[in-house]
Amino acid sequence: MLNKWFGNSDHLPRQKVEAVVKVIDRYLSEEAELHGLQTDKQTMHPRDLPPEKREALISEVFSILEEAREKQER
Repeated sequence: MLNKWFGNSDHLPRQKVEAVVKVIDRYLSEEAELHGLQTDKQTMHPRDLPPEKREALISEVFSILEEAREKQER
């Protein structure tokens, strides 16, 4: 999925990939809980998030990616 969003993620350290996944999972889990969704079949998608949460999610993800880019440039 990260390849679909960000292109080839082979250059991202595994730690950063896991951090991005955790952030996305946290946002979707919180929103699913707010809506009372409890099973795997009742899932949330990032597009289902309210606009302000979607923007916050995107901001956090890009912050993680920027950190990874800065470390690679060193």
